[in-house]
Amino acid sequence: MSRDLVIRGATVLDPGLPLQRADIHVVDGTIAAMGHVGAITDAQTIDGEGLIAMPGLINAHTHSGQHLDRGVAPNLPLDLWLMWVVYGGVEFSPDDSYTLALSGAFEMAATGCTAVLDHPWVPAEGFDEHIDALTSAYADSGMRCGLAPMIQDRDIFESIEFGDFDAPDPLSAPVEPGRLIESMERFVREHADRALVTPMVGPSAPQRCSDELMLGLARLSASNNAPLHTHVLETRSQVFATRERYGKSVVAHLADIGALHARTSLAHCVWLDADEFKLVRSAGSTIVHNPVSNLRCGSGLLPLSGLLDGEVSVALGADGAASNDNQNMFETMKIATLMHTLSGAFTQWPQATSIWQAGLAGGARALDASIGSLAPGRRADIVLLDADRHAAVDRDALVRSLVFAEHGESVHTVIVDGHIVLQDGEQARPPEHATRERDLMRRIHEALPDRQAVSDRYAPLLAAIHERDDATALTIERRATITPAFVDAHPEGHPT
Repeated sequence: MSRDLVIRGATVLDPGLPLQRADIHVVDGTIAAMGHVGAITDAQTIDGEGLIAMPGLINAHTHSGQHLDRGVAPNLPLDLWLMWVVYGGVEFSPDDSYTLALSGAFEMAATGCTAVLDHPWVPAEGFDEHIDALTSAYADSGMRCGLAPMIQDRDIFESIEFGDFDAPDPLSAPVEPGRLIESMERFVREHADRALVTPMVGPSAPQRCSDELMLGLARLSASNNAPLHTHVLETRSQVFATRERYGKSVVAHLADIGALHARTSLAHCVWLDADEFKLVRSAGSTIVHNPVSNLRCGSGLLPLSGLLDGEVSVALGADGAASNDNQNMFETMKIATLMHTLSGAFTQWPQATSIWQAGLAGGARALDASIGSLAPGRRADIVLLDADRHAAVDRDALVRSLVFAEHGESVHTVIVDGHIVLQDGEQARPPEHATRERDLMRRIHEALPDRQAVSDRYAPLLAAIHERDDATALTIERRATITPAFVDAHPEGHPT
């Protein structure tokens, strides 16, 4: 017996259609028809009068393990920020991983997001137990998820170019790359048929993985048609470190080992040059733009308008809460639209409609899922918004209103794969979840002095390396330069 859902008379907002009033008929989680839908026996019906129906937003890059790290780390360059976020804190159990993923899923659903690409740190010890906890959390939340367990076998200090500086002792124990490949292969194989969780291959970043591990994961992705997700050239210093290691562009290295293809998504990519962007475009890979975390860590401005004009697939990510402080994709779209007014002629500024459309199309591509549109044949990931705060004049005006003025207050109903996961603004949350979340937050906050101690130990050295790399010339620039507030306008020796 089919599972039918009908939304009657909503204002439909879709990237490929003009604004219209229509019914939406969902059968077994797929949009079957849109327009005028006649009477359907035994269908679950939602009155769409006064509601806007749009595709669910897609968060194409986050780290669920950071969800309770909101406001924990200061604004710091990435390598210094990592000392705060990764080292010296709480060692999470599988139960903690479950709690964190579920908390993030609830926040995302409440703000109109129906699908996420989660890149969570998963330890070699207890890998399977953490994976089971994460997949259970997403199943219990009802959210669609591309799950890319983040693994690496090189110590963080092996991924930094120290040059004349003395490298510190490692912060992590060695891990056998073959063991990590076997764990990832088991995950991909055993979770291939899950309804809402897509298993993905998730190396942390090429420079944090041995060649053996990176090549093994690339082959695993190709042989299993599994999407691959990783960080690439998030910061200026990574350009120097990766060129020193590979003797060429890290993007070219990914292409050479077969890791760059249509199912590859690359987080950040701020410091790619034109040749590297061309490689990404030729491969059909997707760049995931994380505007808030790029600002939080001072990583730079992705040349977004050029990528969109050049028809590169671009998705949007909130990134983890330790470098964003929330998981609100409305805010992500707004920042992505506004931050790029700092560069180029105003005629080249990306507009809210372009950002919204890219986030949906690129996000669907990154998750390898038939979502991001309300067209018949797509999976029914639908968000219904109260229309009171937004003037539905035409499609572009409504998109601008949502991108600039919405934070999630208008979210009325959230539907994932035809299932209602939030209705009338209310979510069904397990009664014990709030207690578990509070207990975990307490433990995280109690461990903050340990994080501070790690940061204090390595900050001077990492700051010196950051300053050295900042002073080294590159052929590209991704950060703004402004005149200081108080400048001596008179040459030395002249009267003031």
